[in-house]
Amino acid sequence: MASRSRDEEDIDQGYDYDEESSDQQESDLEDHGQEATKKMQKLKRSLAHVSFEQLADLNHKMDQEAASHDTTKRPNKTQILKDLTAASKKLRGIRQPKTKDDMKRASKHSPMEMSSKKAVSRLRNVVESTSVKRRDPRFDKLSGKLNQDLFEKTYDFVNDYKKEEQEQLKKRLAKTKDLDQKAEIKAELTKMKSQEKAALDKKRKQDLARERKKAEADLVKQGKTPYFLKRSEKRKLELMDKYSQLGEKSVDRILEKRRKKNANKDHRHLPFKRRSN
Repeated sequence: MASRSRDEEDIDQGYDYDEESSDQQESDLEDHGQEATKKMQKLKRSLAHVSFEQLADLNHKMDQEAASHDTTKRPNKTQILKDLTAASKKLRGIRQPKTKDDMKRASKHSPMEMSSKKAVSRLRNVVESTSVKRRDPRFDKLSGKLNQDLFEKTYDFVNDYKKEEQEQLKKRLAKTKDLDQKAEIKAELTKMKSQEKAALDKKRKQDLARERKKAEADLVKQGKTPYFLKRSEKRKLELMDKYSQLGEKSVDRILEKRRKKNANKDHRHLPFKRRSN
């Protein structure tokens, strides 16, 4: 009984060793905790002079980095499914052409994948320049609504320039003796006169439409229902106004020309006379 076995002595020594190791671990933890508190205090002292804006920027950057790490670490379910199907088809020997969806990048940070079947231009576009979009100011909403009266008043000086140009052409026509130049000047004068006449006709039609609109607005104010003219009725009113501006002789001349024109049309549609036996 007095003599103890070797196993009992080993057990006692083991217990003593465990107690010593636990004490050592506790002291190490205390030292580590003290060091951590010292580091935290030092960090607080260093951050005391930093502004809140800089701290917010640092926090935002850290959040972005953490989110990017999460996205890179976590694989996409659809990508895993695609990889599995591609691997199974590869094992079976099935080869499928890549589609546009396959060419899409899993992440915006990954390099772009291009098809080898597509021809690449020799001149590489380093900086993508936005294409210049041409616009017509007549049909663009940015130009605003056209005010015809204001437009005519603003560009009324153009008509004065045209009249001066006509006078200069008439003087040149009187001075020149070359027949070719005379023919060119005459053609230019007739062109300018026809343009002037067309502009006057257009202005008269606009004035007539403005008068009709004003009269219709007055009738609506009186309580009558609005009436909108047809195109044929508008043409009749324009012809009546045109003939009222002309004299009786000119009207008769125009009507005679129109009769001849209509007679020629009717004559073309008549059947040919058959030969009698």
